[in-house]
Formats: sequence, structure tokens, C-alpha cells
Amino acid sequence: MSASASTSQTTVARAFDGDNTTAWNLDAKALKQPQWLMLTLADPGDVQSLTISQKGATPEQLKRALDIFVTYDPMNLGEPVEFTATADKSTGNTVLAFPAKYGAHVRLAIKPGAITKPLSLSELAVEIVKTDNNVDEKGVDRSYLDTTLPIDRRIEIVLAQMTPQEKMELVREGWGIPGVPRLGIPDIKKVEAIHGYSYGTGATMFPQVLAMAASWNAPLMYRVTEAIGQESLEAGSIAAWSPVLDVATDPRWGRCEESFGEDPYLCSEMGKAWVNGYQSKGLITTSKHFGAHGAPLGGRDSHDVGFNEREMREVHLVPFRNVFRECRPQSVMMSYGDYMGVPVGKSKELLRGILRDEWGFDGFIVSDCGAIANMTSRKHYTAVDKVQAANDALRAGIATNCGDTYNDKAVIAAAVDGTLDMQALDDVCRDMLRMMFRQGLFEHNPSKPLNWDKQFPSWQSPGHVALARDMSRQSIVLLKNDDNLLPLSKSVKTIAVIGPGADNLQLGDYSGKTLPGQLKSVLDGIKGAVSPSTKVIHAQGCSFTTDDA
Repeated sequence: MSASASTSQTTVARAFDGDNTTAWNLDAKALKQPQWLMLTLADPGDVQSLTISQKGATPEQLKRALDIFVTYDPMNLGEPVEFTATADKSTGNTVLAFPAKYGAHVRLAIKPGAITKPLSLSELAVEIVKTDNNVDEKGVDRSYLDTTLPIDRRIEIVLAQMTPQEKMELVREGWGIPGVPRLGIPDIKKVEAIHGYSYGTGATMFPQVLAMAASWNAPLMYRVTEAIGQESLEAGSIAAWSPVLDVATDPRWGRCEESFGEDPYLCSEMGKAWVNGYQSKGLITTSKHFGAHGAPLGGRDSHDVGFNEREMREVHLVPFRNVFRECRPQSVMMSYGDYMGVPVGKSKELLRGILRDEWGFDGFIVSDCGAIANMTSRKHYTAVDKVQAANDALRAGIATNCGDTYNDKAVIAAAVDGTLDMQALDDVCRDMLRMMFRQGLFEHNPSKPLNWDKQFPSWQSPGHVALARDMSRQSIVLLKNDDNLLPLSKSVKTIAVIGPGADNLQLGDYSGKTLPGQLKSVLDGIKGAVSPSTKVIHAQGCSFTTDDA
């Protein structure tokens, strides 16, 4: 479908144009440095060989010089395949053959200095194993791709063919869900997205969540996240670790800007608008942090809470309950704290009894980063090691681990030898696969490699910029306006703008990088609003943090 290269990108297509008189060329100087060629296949499949028409290297030299990767996730290449390199006497081409491996991308990496003469690659063909029935030559039953089968049946067909290592890979988090290439289990790229697409450079930035909540305008919130969803989809991220439904009751918490505030009803209404707007694009939302993350003891972020059941149910669980019942999001993130004295990471009462049995949640549960390992001596002291922590989390139904537990070597080994609770592991894999089938990701997966430098059509589009401005205006809370000082008169002779934030562009948590000129500071905004004759004086006054009284 497409190809990219480490050098001579404009001519790489010559290696795939069906014309042996044109070529992608690498001179001797370029070959002193690492070079690569990445192919994206139109249809993923079991890749088993590459046929190369080239000049400059013998098959033996190519064998020594190349690493070949077949992968479903181009951000995680895995290990190179073992291949043979032989000359086809009838055509003069070089055939690189290896055991068939399922993938959507093929990468050829040329080791520096391994080829000393100029290399000219005129044509390259990829051979994919073709099968005429559901079972391929490796014995993989791919009947789970039959969309006419019930989803539960498709799940069991896939699950029965997964190795313990593949099951652990399915529940590992790495910029989302990496998937299992051998079985065609799709990857899912995620983004934070609480107030804009937070990966890359140049996405439209909307006000922070606390400011948007101050608009009290849920329909406008829906339009904002509809826009964020569009920008996420164009960038290839189809899941958002948002919104934050925590009721923020302690200003010392440090993450109040991510929340909709201290009122459970407002958090519910703005949260529903956030989820519905983003999900309107067919995307996946992960509400967080379930539950009571916004009120840790002593205001210390990520620490325990000490509420009784009544306060939990009447305040902190309310937004989650309302969003889950009415919007049916596909996933939720559990919090670092505890519920009734039990770490949330192992709380069956919260994650099964309330979330699933009472509220009917049927998606998958994500761990906050490091939360499962926290059940060891890192914090909670309820697990002697990561294997026990993993067992506790799996039994509570936590399907995706952001952190270093499900991908720990000892935990994977426990899955292989059966020390891990395999029934619990199978259950969380079912949760993941159910979501993927329900979303149609096996048939059409819009996830694609993250590109941190590319701008996309809707980013900073006139409509999205106007929407950000509208939300910014409506987020302003004016408590007092003595003598009608505002709006500022253009005839004001002198204005002093004082404070450390006056000329400091702060976007807050989970913000993408901005392009030059994308934002204006308060100081620049005031300068632009008054007349040329108005004198604008600026003084920092103090710094944000200082010991100088």
C-alpha cells in the first residue's frame, strides 16, 4: 500500500513500480550508516518471503547485511525473522524466505557498513500465504473473522488458539493495546485527549477541563469532544484515556484542572457530554479514575481515601454511575486508592459488585499506571510480589495494565507454568476481545502508527479554532466588575499586567506541543485589544514557586 525509507524517500516508490529500469538507490556513503525500508501492506497476512531485484550485493551479502521484521505494530518491531537468501537462476532475483509470520508491515534494516558497494533496488515483491479455508497452513482457525457468527463464539475461537504469552501480550499496555499479530488481533492506539489531542504537534487546544466545566454548557462540551475525536481519528488514535470523572473535593490534590469540579451533578452532565461527543466518532473512551481519586487523604495525589460507603455512593461514584448507565463506554480506568480499606486493584466489591453487577458495565478495565505493582511493598503491602499482585488484579477483572506487572518476566512465566490464575486471565482477555469484535476492529482497524511531527487536516482548522475560542469565552467566570471596568476600553491610557502567568503560555496536564504562533498569552491578548496609544506595562511580580517573601 505504501513505503517509507530512511533516505531518498522521494524515490522509494521506484522499487515498487513494476519497472526494472527504475530503482531506489543507496550510494556507498549512505550505506556506512544504518538504513531501512518500511512497507505497509494493503492486506495484512502471513508473510513468508521477499523477492528482490537488485544490483550491488550477493545473496550472501544480503543475508549478513539485513534484518527483516514482520510486525502488526510498526512502533514495536519485535525480533527479526530468521531467513535464507538464495538466487533465482531463472530471473536473477534474490529470494529471502522465512517461516510465515503474520503482519501488516515489513521492515528491511540494512546494517551499517555491511554492504560496501552502491546498492540499487529496482523491484521488491512480498509473498503472503494464501489459504482457501478458515484453517491456514499453521493450523490457525480464522473462522473468528466470520462476522455472521455470534461474538461470544468468535471470542472462544480466538481464545482457544492463544498461547499464555499471547494472552499476557494482549493485556499489556504500550501506547494502547499492542494486539497479537499472529492471530490478527488488532492493536489500539490511545491518547489522553482531555482537552485536545495530546500527542504530536499542532492539534487544536481547548481550555482545560475545569475551565470547560465552568461554562455549564454540556451541548458545547459535546461539540468540543466531537472535534477532539475527529482530530484523534485522523491521527490514528482510536481510544482516549478520558474523561476524568473524579469529584475534586480537595484543592491540594494537584489535578483539579483535569476534573469537572466538586459537584457530582455537574461532573455527571459534563462527563456524559464528553463521552457522547467522543464516541460519536466511533471511538473508545476510558473514564477515570474509578473511584474517588479526586479526594485522597491529605490531598496527596494517588494516595488512599478514607470515605465510608455512603459518601462514596452519594458523591464520588455518582458521575461514573450516570455515565456508565447512560453512555455505555467501552472501558474504565481504576484508581490508585482503596475502597472500604481494600486497594481498588483487587476490589471485587467495587470492580465486580458495583461496576458490573449493579451498573451493568460490560467493557474492559484499565489499570492506572503502576497501580497493580502498588499492591506490593511499593505502597499497599497486600501482595508479596508481582505474581500475587497480578493474580489479585486479574481476579478483580483488570484487563489492561499500564505499568510493569503484566509484562514482568516472572508474571509471564507464571502464566506459562499455570501459577497465574488462567481462568481469570481468560476472562479479562474475553473482555478485550468482546470490545474489539463489537467495535469491528478485526474487519476495519483505523489505528495507525503514531506520528509525532505530522499535522492533520482538522488540526487548527477554522471551525475547531472558532469552537475553542467559543468555549474559552464561555469558560470565563466574572465574580465582580466594579465600575464596569470590563470590557476594557480602547481609550484607557495605561494598563499594568502583573503576575507570573501574564506572559507564560501554560496549557496544563496532557497537552500536545503547539506550533509557533498557535497561542497568545494574556499580555499579548491585552496588547492586541487596546488602542496603539494605550501604554501596557508588564511585571512578573513573583515567580510561581519562590522562597522570597
